[in-house]
Order: sequence, then structure tokens, then C-alpha cells
Amino acid sequence: MSNFLDYLAWRGDLTLEQDPFNSIDALILSSLSYVDFKGVIPPRGEGIITVEEASARFFGLHSEEELAQDKSFINYAPSILKALAGTERFRNAFLLNFEDDTDISREIQFAAVEIDTSDGAAFISFRGTDDTIIGWKEDFNLSYMTVPAENEAASYLKEVTEGRDEKIRIGGHSKGGHLAIYAAMAADSGLQSRIEKVYSFDGPGFNHEAMETEKFKSLQPKIFKVIPETSIIGRLLENTTEPLIVKSTELGIMQHDPLSWQLEGKRFETCDTTDKISDTFDETMSVWLGEMSFEDRKVFVDELFSVFEASGCEYLSTMSKVGIKGTRAMIERMGQIRNDSGAKVRTLVKMFLINLNTLKDSVLKEKFEERTKRFSIPSVKKGKTESLKTLPEKTSGDN
Repeated sequence: MSNFLDYLAWRGDLTLEQDPFNSIDALILSSLSYVDFKGVIPPRGEGIITVEEASARFFGLHSEEELAQDKSFINYAPSILKALAGTERFRNAFLLNFEDDTDISREIQFAAVEIDTSDGAAFISFRGTDDTIIGWKEDFNLSYMTVPAENEAASYLKEVTEGRDEKIRIGGHSKGGHLAIYAAMAADSGLQSRIEKVYSFDGPGFNHEAMETEKFKSLQPKIFKVIPETSIIGRLLENTTEPLIVKSTELGIMQHDPLSWQLEGKRFETCDTTDKISDTFDETMSVWLGEMSFEDRKVFVDELFSVFEASGCEYLSTMSKVGIKGTRAMIERMGQIRNDSGAKVRTLVKMFLINLNTLKDSVLKEKFEERTKRFSIPSVKKGKTESLKTLPEKTSGDN
């Protein structure tokens, strides 16, 4: 099994002229915007820097000990920068137009960076959310409002590409994938014609009304979407296109981590369908959102995340390990919800916690059975030992 860092180690010696840009490259560059480039890349319109130079500057500013303090699932981001800097494929790519506008008082979290690759294209990477509870709430907010980051993404794309004529690729992971589509959809026809591809990696979809517009319909053939087998965030709202479903080494909601997505060479290792938890979540949310007004959706999202916040956990990925104190606080908070969204909140909390633990037990059992068959581990059955499989005898030609 391999991930995109393994891919860079394997294919990094080949330039884009030798091996053209592909969807794995897009995932890597989409994830690169998670790096905190403040003090590394010049601000928008004030200069450029190569990936190799940026890596040296970044690791000169940040120690390994400091980086190790990041407990979110995006703590791998600096590793991407270092890996890219060590490749012929991307070390001389230019980084420019970095912008980071995060202001809690204005309820905005936006960051983007442009990567100019050696094949004459500009890649615009929009930063997504991490696995903090606050970050995931922002993804759910998309169900009832236009978040400030959407308008900022549209303005950013228009302004940094103005007066230029090269082809454009746009991408992002999580909310970043949603922003990539939103920005491209908001572009005028001239700019939209220069867009070669829009990549959404487990990003939320859109409300039905947005997808009925002519601008969306003209853009849709250019959208490439990838989701993991247990996709949650990527199945919020309506899918913008039929997604590619990939295998992951993680369980449950942690499959949102793109570093866990599995590759076969320079292609994703795919599944035929999403799993039961993802399907149940999608079906449940689709019905609920269809029944609720935008105001009702706001109340529902606020109540849901107030329960998660009551646990004392900062990261949603640690919710299944919440202790007795945190569980008691969540139950108490759920009991305080008296409006119509109360039952829905309780159902979704159970879906996140109980079903994820069930999935974990099921997956562990399947992995054990698979290893048992593969390595001929004896199985005790009804008081006697029997071999599950006999390995072929080694011939003189085997190594």
C-alpha cells in the first residue's frame, strides 16, 4: 500500500514534461495550502519563491519540536513541502500570491496559494478545514449560508489570474474543494474557458439551486471529485459530479485524511461503492435538509456542534475516545435541546460515536480474517485444529 508521499518518492525524479500532470499531483498541490506559509511566501503580488527555497525558509523558521505540537490530521503538511523540494518534478515550481485571512470575529477562515508548474499552468490551491470541531462546523454551515470564504475565493481567483492567459487548474481538500468549485463557478466566461480542471478532494457539495444554474452546468464537465469509502464531509449537500471512491488505511471519519488514501502507481486504488456508514449519513442528512428551512438548518448545526463542544474534545477525530466526564457532559447538553432539532442531534451524535466504533470492530475482524487466510494461521474450530489454507511449496526459482 502506498500514499502520495510514496508517490513523490517513486515518481519525483520525472519532470512534468516526461510524465504529465495527473490527479495525484493535484491532490498533493491541493494539500500544500495547509502549510502555514506566513513569513515564507511573499504576500499576494509581492514576489515569487521556488518550492525548494520555500522549504529551506520554512524549516529555518519552524523546528521539528514546534511542528510536532500540531495534533490535527493536517500535521503532515510540512512533510509535503519537504518532499516536493526534493523532487525534480516540483522543486523549481514557483509559489506566489499567498493569502491567509483568518479572523474569528469576522467568522472567516480563508487561505490560498498559487503554484506555477513547469508545464505552463497555474494551480490555485484553496485551503480546507482541519479536523477541529470548529473546522467541521464551518463545513456544515455551507448547508444554509454563503460563508465569507466563498466570496473571498471567487475574488482571489479573479484577481490573481487577471491579465494572464495560461491555463488554470484549481483544487482543494475538504472545504478547499468546495471553494475551488465555487470560485470557478463565479468566474466569467473568459476565465472559465481557461480552467482546465477543478479538483475537489472530499469537499462538500452544493445546494440544489446552485447546481441548476447555467454557470454550474457549463463548469460541471471539468469537475473531478474524489471521496473515501467512509465519506462524511464529501457527501454534505448534493454531489457536483459522480465521485471516484478511494480506499483508505484509516477508519470512520479519519478517512477524511488524504494521506491515508491508497494509490496504485499513479492512480487511486478505488472501491465500487461507499460503505454503510457513509450511505446512512448521506441518506439521513439529505432527508433532513430537504425538510428544513435555512433558518432551521442553522439551529440544527449550532445545536449539533454544541454537543460535540461539550465533550471537551478539540478534534472530532478523538470523539470516539471521549471519557466518562466528556460523555456525561454531552448527554447533559443533548438533554437541554428541547426544540425540533433535538431528536436529529441525538441521532447524528450516535451515528458519529456508536456506528464508528462498530465499524472499527468490523474492520479489525475483516483484517484479521484476511491475514489468517493469507498466512495459513491454524484455526481452532469445535475443539480441533484445522488449517485454513496450505501455502504452496517453495520452488528453486523462488527468492
